[in-house]
Amino acid sequence: MSSRNEHAASTAPSRTRLFRNDWSVLTPARPDELRATKSLSVIIPAYNCQESLNLTLAALSHQTYPAELTEVVVVDDGSEPPIELPKIRPENTRIIRVADHSDGWGRSNALHVGAVNSDGEILHWLDADMVAFPEHLAAQARWHHVSDEVVTLGYKRFVNTGWATPEEVSEHCADGTIDRLFPADDTEPHDYVEELIDKTDQLRRGTHLNFLAHVGATAALHRTLYLASGGLNTRLRLGEDTEFGYRLAQTGAVFVPEPQARSWHMGPSHMMVKGKPLRRYNRPHLADLMAQPRYLRRGTSGNWTVPLVTVTIPVEGTFEVVRTCVDRLLAGDLTDLRIKLVADWSACTDERRSVLDDPFLDRRLVGVTFGPDPRIELVEHAPESVFPAPFRLDLPPHAGFDVDTLRRMINLADQKQIGLLRLLPTGAKSRHDAVALWRTSAVSRATRVRRPDEALDKVVAEVAGEQWLSGRDFGVVDLRQLTEEELVPPRPRRVSWPGQHIGWAGTGDVETIPVGGLRSLANATRFVARRAASDAAREVKQRVRHRRIPGNG
Repeated sequence: MSSRNEHAASTAPSRTRLFRNDWSVLTPARPDELRATKSLSVIIPAYNCQESLNLTLAALSHQTYPAELTEVVVVDDGSEPPIELPKIRPENTRIIRVADHSDGWGRSNALHVGAVNSDGEILHWLDADMVAFPEHLAAQARWHHVSDEVVTLGYKRFVNTGWATPEEVSEHCADGTIDRLFPADDTEPHDYVEELIDKTDQLRRGTHLNFLAHVGATAALHRTLYLASGGLNTRLRLGEDTEFGYRLAQTGAVFVPEPQARSWHMGPSHMMVKGKPLRRYNRPHLADLMAQPRYLRRGTSGNWTVPLVTVTIPVEGTFEVVRTCVDRLLAGDLTDLRIKLVADWSACTDERRSVLDDPFLDRRLVGVTFGPDPRIELVEHAPESVFPAPFRLDLPPHAGFDVDTLRRMINLADQKQIGLLRLLPTGAKSRHDAVALWRTSAVSRATRVRRPDEALDKVVAEVAGEQWLSGRDFGVVDLRQLTEEELVPPRPRRVSWPGQHIGWAGTGDVETIPVGGLRSLANATRFVARRAASDAAREVKQRVRHRRIPGNG
């Protein structure tokens, strides 16, 4: 494999700029016309599956992708008896024992062990119960020859009854009839994945949730993208392909479905057989690590490992202005966030000083006020990336948010799939006073493809779009224009009826209900339920009374 390593080192990565998930500008060669130059490692996790693995390797022995550029790495995750290489297999096939490289276990861990102990520029996952058609590898690898930003997704049909032998698989691959190995009527497509792909124009018009089509039975990506994403989470036992797909999305990956990468899947998927218990197990694990889709965290609260938004606020100006900025943000109706207060905290030493004339007095007061809060971190520098959180909000300390400002900004960004959303607070003097909401996936991609002389925001706009808004429309004010008496913590959050704008200062008939902790929140919830039932009963009585009046229908 030394020649492959030399080639990997000499091949310059592609810098084609793709807009969102529109891969239409890429023009890869047809699978049968591909002049392959990139080395490829097929990683197969295996655990007590010798019979189905034999079929997988038999199919791989007939791939059209050049054998001299291909290696097959079977990762034995502690099988008893140990996995062995069958007679019918690709020439360059080897077994790696997980126990020799890791004390972990499970599919995710096995795939990672295979990735770090393989040599290919392209990593191709393939489960040990897959029968890949001869053009399967080439159909996906062709995309990686024109861009290292893509994650390709193969297609499969699930075989529910009856298996073939390795010899039959090999014969059908050799004579070009592998697509007729099983009757189509006896097999099933991957319904929910293909439905998502079809309704989004092959994911080209999809959203930030395209990654939900990423199921790891057959997928491929460039090794550099694997490393940029942090690799598979080796601690996850189930749902690892979805969580990895989420992080690939935050890395700025472009998901490309490849219908020419066909395969048979021997038997139904786990989700087909054990859907309900799998979802029950996966949801809390994925909710902690994936801030999207939002329904994962619906009806729950708490501090998650991965927040939806990381907010950076430079500690500048007076303590009262910074305090009000942070308090208004924390009192908002979107609580899935973390805040980083940026300042030279190391300058706040404990040497003798004039306490009230201290030049760092305001900074010290901010640190004492917010340092103990687990949602807030005192940092010396703003992070360049908040990966894997989907959004970073750069907030000037004088920008005062309304209760629903942040939620509305994120809803708009997701609705329009915008990479950078900026707005000026009411009364702002210049662009430097702008609030900026950055989409992590766009920042990640822009960082990789931009030239040293290019501004990051310009490239983000090029790969995902940019929009400027008025702070007035989102209830953002310049706190420097408020009096000292107005720089106070906001009132308690409101519970409002659907569709009503929520604000600090009350207008109309919105009922104000203090919410402070789980017990208070439960009381507020019961109050709203009783209020809704009372209003509904009153409306019914009014309708009945109305119909009893002569002349009414």
